[in-house]
Order: sequence, then structure tokens, then C-alpha cells
Amino acid sequence: MSDTDTTTGGECEELPAPSNPLAVARRLLPDWQSSNGRLTCRRWRGSWMRWTGAHWREVDEAQVRAGMYERLEHTVYRAPVKDGQTEQRPWAPTKQKISNLLDALGAITLLPTDTDAPAWIDARGATDRDEGTIVACANGLLRIRDRELLPHGPGFFNLVSVPFAYDPAARAPTWERFLAQIWPDAPDAIAALQEWFGYVLSGRTDQQKIMLMVGPSRSGKGTIARVLKELVGKDNLAGPTLAGLGTNFGLATLVGKPLAVISDARLAGNDNSQVVERLLTISGEDTIDIDRKYREQWTGKLPTRLMLLSNELPHFGDSSGVIARRFVVLSMTVSWLGKEDTGLTDRLADEMPGILNWALDGLARLQRTGRITEPASSRDAITTMQDTASPTSAFIRERCTTGPTTSVPVDTLWNAWREWAEDNGVKPGTKQIFGRNLLSVVPQLALTRPRDGDSRVRTYAGIALRSALGTTD
Repeated sequence: MSDTDTTTGGECEELPAPSNPLAVARRLLPDWQSSNGRLTCRRWRGSWMRWTGAHWREVDEAQVRAGMYERLEHTVYRAPVKDGQTEQRPWAPTKQKISNLLDALGAITLLPTDTDAPAWIDARGATDRDEGTIVACANGLLRIRDRELLPHGPGFFNLVSVPFAYDPAARAPTWERFLAQIWPDAPDAIAALQEWFGYVLSGRTDQQKIMLMVGPSRSGKGTIARVLKELVGKDNLAGPTLAGLGTNFGLATLVGKPLAVISDARLAGNDNSQVVERLLTISGEDTIDIDRKYREQWTGKLPTRLMLLSNELPHFGDSSGVIARRFVVLSMTVSWLGKEDTGLTDRLADEMPGILNWALDGLARLQRTGRITEPASSRDAITTMQDTASPTSAFIRERCTTGPTTSVPVDTLWNAWREWAEDNGVKPGTKQIFGRNLLSVVPQLALTRPRDGDSRVRTYAGIALRSALGTTD
């Protein structure tokens, strides 16, 4: 086709009239197709997505508009004049014409909202095959079940690709020695980290877990995070703050990002319920509405796995204590402050293909076992976090027992709670708030009024004090 300016007398590409944007969109569609007719640009969840050759990436709408203005600058269309004749007129793109055209292009390239990356899609956007877990590498799509490389193509809707070629013979001895120094007596912690690396690469979110690494300064947290960032690629990474997740636009940076590393994870103040709610929503694979500045609201399931780095266990206010159970906690006790190996990062960068194989081995083990390894050191940390987030949960674990045959008068349990709260430096609150928190920890709890002589006593069914059952604390 020839895109010559009409003022020079040359021929220009002729398109349908701007008044028929759908017809124009269909004429321009080959610009957005590969040589075999597969779409390389799609509209998905309010965003424009473009295939880069190894994965799909969101494109800013301003870029799409700019490209369309340039594409249509020298085109023409035929307009009717007198006596059934037509004349050639400049297409002359304007803001309204481009908006109408992009609406039409979005309609014919729409990928269904319920499509979750990664997925194989056919020409209409429906899932059309199942190859099991796929990890996109620089030299192809690696099928995990047999480590076979498949060719790249826009038919695989993935948001992540490893910026390294897959080499089955590559090894990472420096990396393995580094981890052995951090956890010399905790191979289960190394196994959990290995599975987490593979989990992030796979695009899966089904484990509904958050990684938390806790340790002193220069204990290796930052180095591990940098290696994972290199593995997924810097363009696939978000770096929000924990407090920022609770703000109005705090989730916007996570859209399309498979990994969010939150350094120095700490919260100021006591009201962090919004942050807790969003951590639970993201890790729980729930659909969420995300506000974005000057852009259409995004709705969907975030593909983001969260990784928190902290010098101490963070405090989350959660009356149910469920947030603590979302974490895989890796505790570090050794600090290399003042004894840092300044050349370690460069040596690890040379081993990235080997670290990729190490992570893939972790992914294979995760697929066999069905769950990320829980290190022994993680259990105590999770209990501490749960007690900190929910003192009611700690009280029930220490002083109560639960079950369908247990019961206790409301006032008796309330007095026991106030006594326990005073001993542990916790504000008891009101009886109503205590009852609400009880229900969040013991969902099967019921409030009854059994008869006691001539009166009825308000009683909790489903919980009892251990002392009332003759047991010890």
C-alpha cells in the first residue's frame, strides 16, 4: 500500500468513511495480526495488550492513539457528492474519530474478561488447549511436565517471560552455597524458597500464599529478592509499600504484574484493616475493582504474588487471625553486616540460567506435593503473628476448647477474657466487640438461652473454658 500525501498528487490508501468505524477497524485489523493470522493486539479488562514476541504486555492507551493518528494521517475515503458521484477526501483523524475507531477495534479484538493469564487462547479468545504448566523463556515456551520447548506465539496469553534462555545443563553452585549459609540447619526453608520461585514463574496463584522473609539487616533478604526480580524480569515487577496498598490508587501498580516485592514491610498506626483486606483479596484470588488515575476502572483477579521483606514480624490487626495463615515465613538469624560479599550479585547474575533450573525443580516438586513446604521455623512465627493480629485467637488457644458439645455462659467467658486481657496487656474492649471477634475466630459459635431453673442464661454454644472441663492451661 502507498501512503503518499494527497497534496503531492500521489495515491493514498483508501479506507471506509470515518462514519463507519467498524468497517475501518476490519480493514486495519491485519496490522494487528501475525503472519498466520493470530491477533497480536487485544483488548482485555479495560487495557490494550500487545504481544512482544515472548509474552503479552499492557500498552498505554496514549501510545495506541498516537499510533493510530500516525497510521491514518495520509489516508482518504470517498464521500458522496451531487448526482450519485463521490469524491476523495482526507480521512483527517480527530479525537472523536480515533475514539470511535478504538471502540470498534476493542470490540473485534476483545479477550473475554474471565480469561486469566496464563492461558492458551484461540482466535476468538476462548481457551483451546491444555499443555499443563508453561514457563515462557527467551528461547521458547517450556512445558514443565516433560521440559520440552514449544515455539513462542500469540496463542499463549502470558504476562511473564523469563529473560533467559532455558539450558537444561545449567547449574547454580554459588546460589546453592549462599542459601546453605543462610539456612545451614533448615533445608525445609530452602525447599520452601525453591518452590516459591517456581510458583512465581509458573503464573499460578492457587496456593493463596504470601512469602514473608524476616531477619536482621544484611541477612540475605535483599539478595534473594534481587535474584527473583532478575528471574521474572524488571518489567514484570511492582514495588509498592505496605501502607500504600490501602490507598485509593494503591493497587493500580499491581495490574498485570506477577510479583510485588514489599521491602521494609511495616505499618504505622492501629487501623490497617484496609491493608489486611487487600492482602487477603489479592492472595485469595478474589475479583477486585481497581481505580486507576485518569483511566477506566480495572476489574479482575490480580496475578500478583506478594513477597514481603521485614526486619521484624509485621503487626496486622485482624480479629479472625486468618491473615497470619496466608504467610510462608522464612526466618533468617545470621547478619553479614560489615562482612558483605560485594561481588556476590555479579556472580549470581552469571548463574541465572542455573537458578532458573533450580526454580523449575521447585515447581516440579510443588506440582507433586500440591502445597508449598511449611518450614518448622515458620510455624512459631505464624502463631506469633496470629496472636498479635488477633488477641482473641490467642485467648481461645490458651484458655478455651471448642466443639459442638461445649458451652459456657456469656458472662463467665467475658470475665475470663477480661482477666486474660489484663494479664497480657490487651485492651478488653466491650462485651459486644468481644462477641464479634469470637465469631470471627470460631464461626460455628452460637448464642443460646438455655433454661436454668426459672431463668434463661445467655450462653455460647461451641466453646468452653478449659478449667470448666477440668483441664489445665
